[in-house]
Amino acid sequence: MDADDMRDADWAILEVLREGRANAPLIAEETDYSAQYVRERLGRLKQDDIVKPLGHGIYEVNESEVPSYNSNQE
Repeated sequence: MDADDMRDADWAILEVLREGRANAPLIAEETDYSAQYVRERLGRLKQDDIVKPLGHGIYEVNESEVPSYNSNQE
């Protein structure tokens, strides 16, 4: 997944995980997305190794796999 494929929710999830390990309900609470949607996005981020599951629903960010955010605004 590159930065263009990332959704706003993905960036919000990563922002929460950069503060520390978290599960979907906590991320949902912090981001105002539903827990189900957060789980869905975590699954996609996990497929691309952007987040790592640690067991028991806990995730952490894998910084080496996070795409660079390039704002194309002029």
